[in-house]
Amino acid sequence: MFAFDWRSLLVTVLVAVVAIGLVLAQFSYADNPNNQQSLSNLSQRVPMLEQTTNWIQRDQLCMPLAAYGRALAAALPANSRVYLTGMVGPTNQGSLGYYYFLRNYLFPRDLEIYLGQGSFTRNGFTGQPADSPEMLKTNGFDLVVVFENNQMQLLPLTTNGVPKPQ
Repeated sequence: MFAFDWRSLLVTVLVAVVAIGLVLAQFSYADNPNNQQSLSNLSQRVPMLEQTTNWIQRDQLCMPLAAYGRALAAALPANSRVYLTGMVGPTNQGSLGYYYFLRNYLFPRDLEIYLGQGSFTRNGFTGQPADSPEMLKTNGFDLVVVFENNQMQLLPLTTNGVPKPQ
């Protein structure tokens, strides 16, 4: 008599359906230039990335925010203190990715988003924001990165905060 386990058959069918769906998605969206993650687009990008030896230029080809962070890190002295505006409060919670990204690339520089004591809650960071350049300069910051409308603008406060051309 033929005996089989329904649960094993169900799992096998589900895995097969998901695998087929993933493969079909690679081919059906391959011609879309906005789909940078398709296998065909990735295969076309490999030679271009192999030829690019400059890290900043390579990041620019993949993720422009990474290139911005890496270029800023290369242009600033390691002892610069940087303040990033527009990150405190529940309305700015969606922008915190920029803070984490820049914090990674600007390390070991001090990158702050509030003055004094603050904390992270489920509604974002709490603390005293400082948008006054005079107040930030008094607190020892060299550079202010003004973040508004998903755009960043640099405002040097001291000579240590002026990015050097690369």
